[in-house]
Amino acid sequence: MNDSGLLLRELHHAETELAEAYRAVAERQSADHGTYYPCHTLADQCDQHAEQLRAWARHLGTVLRPPKRSETLSTARDTLRHKSSELLGHRPKAGLSLLRDLRELYVQAATVNIHWIMLGQVAHALRDHGLLSMVSTLHGENLTQAKWIKTRIKEATPQALLATD
Repeated sequence: MNDSGLLLRELHHAETELAEAYRAVAERQSADHGTYYPCHTLADQCDQHAEQLRAWARHLGTVLRPPKRSETLSTARDTLRHKSSELLGHRPKAGLSLLRDLRELYVQAATVNIHWIMLGQVAHALRDHGLLSMVSTLHGENLTQAKWIKTRIKEATPQALLATD
């Protein structure tokens, strides 16, 4: 595998980790529908990115494996997160938890962003218009994800830090 294969592997790993992070945040914040549903949608988008990366990697002679997920363990973990989120509900600490989750999501999305920039540079250097087209589309979606996270942080911060009971 050449170094571009390593970059594809790192980007694939970052996208799959971001998908899992979105799902974890969705379950922890299930009482907040403005976070829960978008996080699941964005997790699915990251999964699609990873799938497209696996297809492109095969084209370049690199094998990337889909992440292994235990459905039973995943379901049990998600149920536990969901129930704990319902119990915490609208307590003041829930807002701080949301801000922490959003901050961590943003950092992970930024990591994915840097990998897309690097892959875009590889596509330019190789003059691979197919790869460049894919990078452009998927990187754009990643930037939209980061924009959503920043907007959600701006909405949640005053509520979490200034709200009084």
